[in-house]
Amino acid sequence: MTTPRAPYGVAGPERGELLLDDGVVLVSDIYRPQGEGRFPVLLMRQPYGRAIASTLVLAHPSWYAAHGYIVVIQDVRGCGDSGGVFEAFVSEIADGARTLEWAAALPGSNGKLGLYGFSYQAVTQYFAIAGKGNVRPDAIAPAMGSWIPRDDWAYEGNAFRLGLNAGWAAQMARLTAARREDAGTFSALGGAADDAALRDLLVSRSDISHLAKWVADESDYWDAVSPGVLLADDPLDIPVLHTGGWADFLLQGTWAADAAFRRKHPESSHLVIGPWEHAPWNRACGATDMGQAAEFSVDRAQLAFFDFYLKGLGEKPQPVRLFDMGRRSWLHLAGRPAVSEAEFFLSSSGLGAAMVSDGRLSIGSGAEGRDTFVHDPTRPTALVGGHLGTPAGFADRSGHDNRADVAVYISAPFDAARSYIGEAFAEIEVETQSEGFDLCATLSLVAPSGEARVLSTAYARLAGGRRILARVSLRPICVTVSEGFALRLSLQGAGVPVFEVHPGDGPFASVSEMARRPITISICHGGTTRSRLIMPEALDHVA
Repeated sequence: MTTPRAPYGVAGPERGELLLDDGVVLVSDIYRPQGEGRFPVLLMRQPYGRAIASTLVLAHPSWYAAHGYIVVIQDVRGCGDSGGVFEAFVSEIADGARTLEWAAALPGSNGKLGLYGFSYQAVTQYFAIAGKGNVRPDAIAPAMGSWIPRDDWAYEGNAFRLGLNAGWAAQMARLTAARREDAGTFSALGGAADDAALRDLLVSRSDISHLAKWVADESDYWDAVSPGVLLADDPLDIPVLHTGGWADFLLQGTWAADAAFRRKHPESSHLVIGPWEHAPWNRACGATDMGQAAEFSVDRAQLAFFDFYLKGLGEKPQPVRLFDMGRRSWLHLAGRPAVSEAEFFLSSSGLGAAMVSDGRLSIGSGAEGRDTFVHDPTRPTALVGGHLGTPAGFADRSGHDNRADVAVYISAPFDAARSYIGEAFAEIEVETQSEGFDLCATLSLVAPSGEARVLSTAYARLAGGRRILARVSLRPICVTVSEGFALRLSLQGAGVPVFEVHPGDGPFASVSEMARRPITISICHGGTTRSRLIMPEALDHVA
């Protein structure tokens, strides 16, 4: 992908102000190309202070302005220099819709309007559309955004993402405290003993944090702030470029949003998913260098997308570009490929937890059996690799799988390459006497050398006290398993520090750390038991 040399000088930033009907003023930085004529407008709405402008991962706004766009970076309500009170998501619908009208009518605008930005700035794009104002954007480029925040951001398999949620809520609360010059609160937020203490502090301070509502977990609240709900009846006829990362914690939001737009308007839906975690983006997936082929400029891709849809320049962007984590190269597809369910059944001689080499993933179901391990709350298993683990991304977890409280199942080495693209699932029949338990599943690609590189992880909080069939949704994948490589499924009873350790019995809030109990977990398989890994095997040739 080539990018033309920037033809324009850039003026700015100049200050722009939008007066809302309730008297709140939203403040923006505006960057302008210095040249004759009128230009399309690119708008980003964000909560971190407009000078930052998603530069954690994207080019500075002046880069886009130099390529012929008026770029507007707005502080959302209650953030930066904008008035009002920040409450995550809540004001973005009405404020976003009004901002679209204002931005499209700026001096020098040709009336064409695009939206861009990453993370929260991606979600504000959906909310602005949901506001159903007088102006709709002509193109949007949400990168790593949330579609159903309850399920793809705050919770995973009904387990609260404690470390992630407390950390982000504290970041936003500290920004609010700084705006109010509240040094005591600012200091207290930075001095919490651990994530649980930080959560408790933030829940008690609804004047500065949204976290109490996230913990309360009420469906009416979530429906009111879920783009997937708010836009269910929208035509979604806006050209869109979704960008995601295989190790991004919001990948399921990107995947679901793309599916929603693509279902209604496949001709104007575009998707890029690279090897990246939430940040940074480059050729790495966590600490693993994915090679020169992984290099990809999201900025260039966004510029080409906006040039085509807002200026009528260049070629139409490719529909789907996915980084294959097995081949470590990019796939260029005409759409999401058709897939079939490929089943791998769990089996062992009963030592699938005690020995890494005992558990098997097989095409057919084996003899009935079980693997039993104990989740010890005093030495819980860590989350390794993937979207929330340490190390993150395409990490080697072969050493971690040596623990006897991790049940491991591995396929035979493949005799021919097979490609898997889409959502994978694990259906596991589990027996435990505890009132409840957690189940963490990790899918890995095993090399002939023995390295087990993480492809996808999933977490679920489940009711116990009986034998149940747990369906655990792994995150979307794109991997070609080459000849000689294998797949591995690892199952464990915890995922610290992201998820709070399960207490064994009773509600989390009522059980102190010293009262937590061990949980004995049996993975049942074989015979009539349907414990299996379900993989999305691509039917078409993938190249």
